[in-house]
Parts: sequence; structure tokens; C-alpha cells
Amino acid sequence: MENSNTKQPGAIGLRPMPEDLREALKELYSWDKPPEYFAGGHAWSDGTIYSYSRQGEDRLLKVMPAGSQRSLASVAERQAWQEWLNQNGVDTLPPLHSEAGKLAEAVICGTQEYIVYAWRMVSGKQVQLGDPRDCSDFYKRWGKMLGRMHRLAKSWPQWRHSACLDASGSPLISRQREWEVFRRRFQDDEVRAAWSVMKTELDALPVTRDNHGFLHNDPHPGNILAEDNRLILIDFDVANYLWFMVEIAICVYSEYSRVNFHSPWARRNAELDAIFITPFMEAYESENTLPAEEYGRVELFLNYRRFLMFACFFEQIREGSPEYLAWMKQDIIHARNYLPEDNWFARR
Repeated sequence: MENSNTKQPGAIGLRPMPEDLREALKELYSWDKPPEYFAGGHAWSDGTIYSYSRQGEDRLLKVMPAGSQRSLASVAERQAWQEWLNQNGVDTLPPLHSEAGKLAEAVICGTQEYIVYAWRMVSGKQVQLGDPRDCSDFYKRWGKMLGRMHRLAKSWPQWRHSACLDASGSPLISRQREWEVFRRRFQDDEVRAAWSVMKTELDALPVTRDNHGFLHNDPHPGNILAEDNRLILIDFDVANYLWFMVEIAICVYSEYSRVNFHSPWARRNAELDAIFITPFMEAYESENTLPAEEYGRVELFLNYRRFLMFACFFEQIREGSPEYLAWMKQDIIHARNYLPEDNWFARR
């Protein structure tokens, strides 16, 4: 996901908002001067972000083409979830209501329908992690933030799937919809077959108030801003109803991947259970508790994350490192463990 709060140098003016769209949005968002390009708008982006100001306050506006996976109702539900978390002690980018009082708007320009929403810009900077031995404070705050969100999710009215339905009566936000996107994006028959096996296993899992609810669904450090002692979670565009252990696995996968493949600190791998997972999970459990059997499913959800990475970044990995792609494929189809055998979750 693209960082929707950090300006890209030299980007202003590269993608000006179309005139007809600007006119259609002017009354809804009432800016002091026309919006300027801020981020997104690439072939791989889900939309384009513009910056604008209102009465001296800096704001951001996201414009996305509407589609089968993105409707006004689903975007509004995700915005409402973000707003509710913000009102209950989780730092997020504060969503803003349009002049019509809505968290998301649908605008038609010519033959294209767009979904639009806005939020207040904050001053935090994207998290930059170094040696994991020096990240203890971040790990604790990260785990505490995740635990608080999961605790709050247990009070959100919906917990199995979205309250919003499509024309056929199916929920607009659900794990089944996410899985269908996975299946369509797999470009390897063996991985697709392995996904069918995993889906059967996932379908058999219990779904209860204690282990399943509305999640951000991508809370890795690239979607977190830091300001003093605050961690600010951004980009709720893929928020979904899933098992809480999915998000724990996302965080574990993210940090192990960063340390072992994207940093000079791979030598810390053997220490990560003690210096990362332990403080992260202790902080998590200070806010939320899970049924004991959930911890034993961490490897299942780590492999779930591998499936998603394979689906979303297949082309980039194939072009940049085909050897890594082949290795990743074998890990997926054989469901190889991601963590060392002796780890925090195995000892629970």
C-alpha cells in the first residue's frame, strides 16, 4: 500500500485533477484552492490522492474508480470503522465528512463513477526501523495498538462480515470476497491448487466473537506513522472481517521478512523470538486475549500471508528475483513453517 500521508518530492502537477471531476467535488469538499496531486495514480494504485486546504487546515482527498470490489457502501463502512477506532483510543488519520455529512461520496463524470473520501493530514513520519535490538519500544507500542484494535473489534456491531450487501445479497466486505480476489490473481497452477487446499482448512475454522472481527488487514510498519510517542495507523482500504490471528501473522511476517531479506540484520534472526515476538505479544495481551487454541494457528496464517504476497507481487518478484519466487512457491505449496520450531507461539 502507498503511504497516504507522506508527500512525494516533485509530484505536484504531474496528475492534475480533471476539470469535470474538480467541479463535481467542489461543493462536496469546499476547498480554499483547487486540489493538487499528492500521491498514487500509478498503474498499481487503487486511486489518486490530492492535497487541499480548508480554512487553513491541510487535508487529503482520495479518488478511486468504482468497481465490483469497491462500492460506496463498502468504502463508507471502512471509513466508519476507522473513525470509530479513532474515537476510541486508536490513532488513525481522522476521516472527514463531506459537506453533505457523508464519510464517502460517489461522483459520476461522463461514463465513470468515482468513490471519494477525505481525511485530515497529520504531521507524523513513516516508521523507519533499524537494528531489531533497538526497536523494543516500537514493538511494544505496535503490539499494544493491535491488541487494542482487536479488543474494540469485539464491540463493533458486525464481526462475521459486512452489514452492506450487493444486489445478490452477498456481503460487500468478507473473507470470501478477499479469497476470490486471491484465486483470480494466482498465476501458477500449483499455487492455485494449494490455495484450494488451504481454503478448505480455513473454511473449517471456528468463527466467534473472540477470534474474528473487523480488521485493518495490513498493519505493517509501512502503514504506520510515528509522531513523538504516537503510532498512527493509515490506509484502511483493505480492511476486512477475518481472524485476529491473521493480523498477528501479518506483523510477524513483516518483521521477519524485513530483518532477513530487506536489511543488514539477518544475523539477528535467532534473536527475533526474544527481542521482537515476546515484547510484541506481551504488549498485545495487555489489551486483548485470544482463545488458547488460536496461537497454534500462527503458521497457517503465516502461509496465508505468503499466498497473498505471491498473488499481489508475482510480477515484481519474478522480474526482480525469479530464484526467490521459485523458493517462495515451494514454501507455499508445502506449507513450510515460517518460524523456528521453538517460538513464543509454540510455547503457549
